Amino acid sequence: MKWLIVVVISWGIGFISYPLIWPNETTVAADNLGIITQTIQTNTAESVLQTNSSITSSKAPSQKAHDREAFKASLNTDETPYMSIFRIMQLAEQDPLEALLVAQETEHEDLYGLILEIAGKMQFTNVMSWLEQFKSTQQYESLLDSYLRGLASVNPQQALSDIELLAAEPMKSSIMMSIIDSWASNDAIAAFEWLKQQPETQSTLKMYLNTMYYYIEQSPNEAANLISSLPLNESTNYLITSMVYQLVEKNTQEAIDWLDSIAVEQRASGVFIISRKMAETDPEAALVFLNNQKQAYDLNQDYFNSALAEIASVEPNMMLARIDNYDTNVQRDIIINASYALAEKSESDFFQVINSLSDDNKDIAFNQRAAQLSQTDPQQAFNVSERINDVTTRFESIMSTVNVWSSFDKRAALSAIDNSTQLTASQKVEISNQIQLQLTSSNIIYP
Repeated sequence: MKWLIVVVISWGIGFISYPLIWPNETTVAADNLGIITQTIQTNTAESVLQTNSSITSSKAPSQKAHDREAFKASLNTDETPYMSIFRIMQLAEQDPLEALLVAQETEHEDLYGLILEIAGKMQFTNVMSWLEQFKSTQQYESLLDSYLRGLASVNPQQALSDIELLAAEPMKSSIMMSIIDSWASNDAIAAFEWLKQQPETQSTLKMYLNTMYYYIEQSPNEAANLISSLPLNESTNYLITSMVYQLVEKNTQEAIDWLDSIAVEQRASGVFIISRKMAETDPEAALVFLNNQKQAYDLNQDYFNSALAEIASVEPNMMLARIDNYDTNVQRDIIINASYALAEKSESDFFQVINSLSDDNKDIAFNQRAAQLSQTDPQQAFNVSERINDVTTRFESIMSTVNVWSSFDKRAALSAIDNSTQLTASQKVEISNQIQLQLTSSNIIYP
């Protein structure tokens, strides 16, 4: 019995003291169980997320295709084609690639360029995979041009980098001009500085000139200083012309002031433009300006004569009334330009304006008017030709007029020749024989 009591007590003490003697193993076991449970839960959650993500990714293309089909179906309900186009372009602002696919599947090929330009501005590169399908077609250049033009407006350096990879000559040079044009339209100075570092070729020269046009528009004072420092050549004349055109449209006096600041030999084209513009509102002032330029700067005679003739095209009555003030070689140009300006006048009004001219100058005016009227009113042109005093000039003018006239109405032309009071019998035969040989729809004999 005592033995039994001792065993029971010993077992009880052992049972109570076991956790106290071995606490670490019990705690670790419990902790490990918690960690294992947490790990299982975490891994399960991650696995679910990954699975969901995988499911989402695998569904994305089909979902987009489904959305596209729904979008295409909805286009059929639009009241007008313009509404469909508008909606496709709205989509392009959000997802250019999707808009391209919709446009392709709904046969809106005319929208490709606009969508690609939007993609370029938004710097969406995923459209390049769509563009690949056109690489061997004639469309590729214009489509790539649209994308890179858009890209150049926001990131010109990237556009310049891309063109090196995406196109070869001569396509590369063509698209390069478009890139630089887009760049210059936003920042001409930066584009100009880049161009200065490039090798000089025919295409870079053209880009240079186009860029200067934007330069003039965006920074006229800086452009004026730059142009004034350039040597005189054809390109410089082009730039001066562009500069003066820009300035004279805003303020004529500002254009004159700028012209006075550049070298004398550079100003001829500018004088021509300013005098032409001034003549539209004040021909007297235009003449004063032109004469001052001629006297003060020994303006090139050819430019001076051309400028006088241009004023005559705006104010023919005034210039014809003063024709004797100018040399014979410029009188002809003045009369020709004045005749163009008087083309819409009636025959009697025309004769009244030129009545004060010398016989030689009248002949120039008659000859010019006949040439102008030969297509639209050959009978009147013929009548005017007959008024020419010089026999040789008159014959040549009549010959020229009836040659045109007989090409669409040979019978009427022959009748006019027969009834002429200014042609000799031999001249009538000569002209008649010549125009009889012409084969026209008015006298073809069909079997």
